[in-house]
Amino acid sequence: MQITGTIQDRASAVGEIFPLLCLVGALAWLPFTDRLTGVLLLLSTFLFAVICRYSRRYLAGDPGQARFFFWLCVTGSCVFALILSQNLLLFAFAWLATSLSLHQLLQFYPDRSGALLAARKKFLISRVGDCALAAALVLTYQVFGTWDFRQLFAAAEGMRATGHTPSAVNLVACLLVFAAMLKSAQFPFHSWLPDTMETPTPVSALMHAGIINAGGILVIRLSPVISLSAPALTALVVVGALTALFGSVVALTQASVKRCLAFSTVAQMGFMMLECGLGAFHLALLHLAAHSLYKAYAFLSSGSAVSTEPTQLELPTGVGTLIASLALAATAWVTALRHVDQPVLAGIFFLGIAQLFWGAKRGSHWITGVLAGACLTVLYLGLETAASTVVAPVRIPLNPILSGAILALFLLAALLQSQLPRIRRTRAARTFYVHARNGFYFNTLANRLTMALWPVQHSERSL
Repeated sequence: MQITGTIQDRASAVGEIFPLLCLVGALAWLPFTDRLTGVLLLLSTFLFAVICRYSRRYLAGDPGQARFFFWLCVTGSCVFALILSQNLLLFAFAWLATSLSLHQLLQFYPDRSGALLAARKKFLISRVGDCALAAALVLTYQVFGTWDFRQLFAAAEGMRATGHTPSAVNLVACLLVFAAMLKSAQFPFHSWLPDTMETPTPVSALMHAGIINAGGILVIRLSPVISLSAPALTALVVVGALTALFGSVVALTQASVKRCLAFSTVAQMGFMMLECGLGAFHLALLHLAAHSLYKAYAFLSSGSAVSTEPTQLELPTGVGTLIASLALAATAWVTALRHVDQPVLAGIFFLGIAQLFWGAKRGSHWITGVLAGACLTVLYLGLETAASTVVAPVRIPLNPILSGAILALFLLAALLQSQLPRIRRTRAARTFYVHARNGFYFNTLANRLTMALWPVQHSERSL
């Protein structure tokens, strides 16, 4: 018993100093890194430090604590290798190793059939994505003659300057986008993410705040190549918008705190892909960093987030409505000037600020919403400028019909959220709620397919 306790204490101690060791080791790569690598390295080191420290207390006394910290450190090493990769070949190997090591964490409790089913479902989906990345790897070398990122990006910029892009580049970009979509739980390959809730909470935080971002990192890192392909960018816009809307609507109906957070992650990953499809790669990086910090905090504090008091949305009235409308118009005007060539981004940001007023209470609280909207606008413009120095945005024209359809769908979703107190008692709303609560049954279909390909024996101890 004493020997076991000593092993667990040593494993916890190693796990707690692991992020610091990785950061020190990564300094050797500093002369070869760019700004994007530096931002991702700083973000991932901080997140791993917090998760490791939390895990030491969370798993105290668990017989599998040493095994948990071993795979946690292996996963962290793979993530750091992914971030520090200077060529596509090493990136692909780190991508595969990250997924395989995470699989061990997802089935940390092998006696829980639900955890095994979710882990196997993710394993199968990830392997399809790995095949797409491997095919892109081969085609990239055939088209560009190199896997080195600097040479690859220089060749892509040459193609952009001359206006001559080989048709094979479209296939390479589409394969990369497809791999990223599978990795980042895009619709309809999202069902594995909300089901991975029977793992320890630190694993959920690691997955939702870190591993899930690998798809976004792939698209942002290879943005010079992907931005050459109009079909790949269109796929990012369409699938990203549908995923964002689907995840946000389903998240509203979830009673479980963790499942609500999981579908929120699906929606956020979809919006990140939408930003990439619009050429706003710098905004996608900013979104990635903000979402990682928020989601790590949300999962690690999810146990204290349960509230039994109902919330009620109230719309502002009277003078508050007038001032709020003026503030919204000013915000939309400023944002539209910033994104004059991308009305979709301006419109979505406008809707986001509008949520502050739709959720405002009666009385003098509307002034708080006005001030918050103004502060958020200034903060947003400042952070966007800073992010553009890390990753350069790309001007990409978008079909006006597609832009209008996306804005209309986001507006419909925003109106639905704001009017929930008024429509939730109608028969149509109750019917829609039942279907949305079940994720429109995509999870059920994915579970049946997984059970057919890789059956899970139900255990009497499974939850």
